[in-house]
Amino acid sequence: MSQNKHPNDLARYRRRMRLSQAEVAKLLGHKNTKHLSNLELGRHFPSISTALKLGAIYRVPVDFLYSHLYMHFRVRIREAEASARAAEPQVQSPLPLNFSVDAA
Repeated sequence: MSQNKHPNDLARYRRRMRLSQAEVAKLLGHKNTKHLSNLELGRHFPSISTALKLGAIYRVPVDFLYSHLYMHFRVRIREAEASARAAEPQVQSPLPLNFSVDAA
């Protein structure tokens, strides 16, 4: 029973680059494909250095590799931003930015 705790597009981008798991594992500095397989299956989450290496290998930003997680975070952050803006008191400008002085 395998659970995909960390949905990702790693295998899709690997196939798009026409690379085998063995080739990618070697580029990552791994001795075998077990770790990469676990990453692709969503059983493990990569370290930041591994994620950045995968982005470089597949020639895409890291957020493309974990698009579901990225979108989850993006939605939550936009909601928090909107909530924070709504909670801010509305400040009125004390003076107009440009004014003229009438000469008598």
